[in-house]
Formats: sequence, C-alpha cells, structure tokens
Amino acid sequence: MSIQWYQDGKTFDTIRESHEWAYNVIYNEIGNLYSGYITTYEKIAYSLVFELIRSNTPTPRLDVHTKIDFNESGPDVYKIWVTALND
Repeated sequence: MSIQWYQDGKTFDTIRESHEWAYNVIYNEIGNLYSGYITTYEKIAYSLVFELIRSNTPTPRLDVHTKIDFNESGPDVYKIWVTALND
C-alpha cells in the first residue's frame, strides 16, 4: 500500500482555529486527493482525527490510522491516514 501524503507546516494559536482549518481544508482532501496527512502540530492532528472519526460514524467507510513519531531533537511528527473498508 502506498500512502500519498499531504504536508504543509500549518500552525494556529487555538484548537478552534485548528479545527476550522482541518474541517474546511484538509478534511475534504483526505481520502480523495491524499490518503494521509503529516503535521508537527498536535492541534491540527487532533482536529483532523476527530472529524474523520465523526464522519465515519455510524456507518464506517474508512479505517482511520494514526501514528506519532517521537523526536527528542525536534518536534514530534503526527501522521494520520485512511484506508477504504472493503464492502
């Protein structure tokens, strides 16, 4: 499986701003243009996972995966990706 990642380096001051951006921008592209998103900003990662899980309930259409690459010498890297469920 090859994951097509999207990465942009966005940051915001609040969870509300992060959620607005994640819901209106990258949320619509994950599963369509890209299969995954990489960020070093935990608020965007949290917001994106929240929206992906919310939209996947009660009828799941995607598996949502997450991974954190911990980095002692720099920021942690958050990875969120989806795979289609087989019907």
